[in-house]
Amino acid sequence: MTRSEPLRAEVLTRRDVSLKARARGSQAALLGLLTLGAIAILLPFAWMILTAFKTPAEAYTWPPVWLPAKWSLANFRQLFDTIPFAKMFFNSVWTSVLIASLNILSAAPAAYAFARLRFPGQGLWFGSHLLSLMIPWQVTIIPVFLLIRSLGWYDSFTALIVPSIASGFTVFLLFQFFRSLPRSLEESVLIDGGSWFTALRHVALPAAKGAIAAAWLFSFLGNWQSFIWPLIVLQSSEKMLLPVGLLSLQNQYSVNIPVLMAGATLSTLPTVIAYLFVQRYLTDAAITSGLKG
Repeated sequence: MTRSEPLRAEVLTRRDVSLKARARGSQAALLGLLTLGAIAILLPFAWMILTAFKTPAEAYTWPPVWLPAKWSLANFRQLFDTIPFAKMFFNSVWTSVLIASLNILSAAPAAYAFARLRFPGQGLWFGSHLLSLMIPWQVTIIPVFLLIRSLGWYDSFTALIVPSIASGFTVFLLFQFFRSLPRSLEESVLIDGGSWFTALRHVALPAAKGAIAAAWLFSFLGNWQSFIWPLIVLQSSEKMLLPVGLLSLQNQYSVNIPVLMAGATLSTLPTVIAYLFVQRYLTDAAITSGLKG
């Protein structure tokens, strides 16, 4: 061993220690940044839930108090006494689930055809889907409303559901996933005499569970919090959805914030349940995301 070897080993050791210290510092900074982001996201939810149990005096006091002096369900009872909350909640749940499911049923075959098949006008059709993402939805409200009224669908759930079935965003999202699938998975089905529909049903769709779950969740959340379109096409109180119904808790001059927060708290439950329902598929998709040809 020469004299320079111990010196070289010492230099390498110092470099390793320096790199490890730098990595720990980066991880600590990232952890701190994520913690601040999590606090910024959770604080409004915590305030909403805690306010739902406060009295009006506690909700409007200054400086604000976080915890109610006495936990009470009076705001929830007043919520159910003021508006038909259960009916609105049910309407929002079944329409959101149905629209999200129909959205997947219509978008998955279209996305797979764009990703795998070649047919005349393919670029034009796919470009029209992308164009629908670039046009603000406010631009299409009046023509769609006139069409709905001419069809006699005004003030019906058909007017709410049918225009929302097709989604360019869902088609584009699933198209990106189908395009990343190895072609060898489907070629084995085609060689055995199967059709493209067989490959879609037995190979592509099972492999795309995570992408489908994400697309379904996005569609469900978008329809769950939809406000403008249900406000326009649904006028009957028995067909009213939850976001529109919560608006009736406030008027031009006042708003009962604790009751409104009680309604908002209950309205977040389906979104949490929907996420827990699809979480397993999202996790599986993250694990198998390296599956590419």
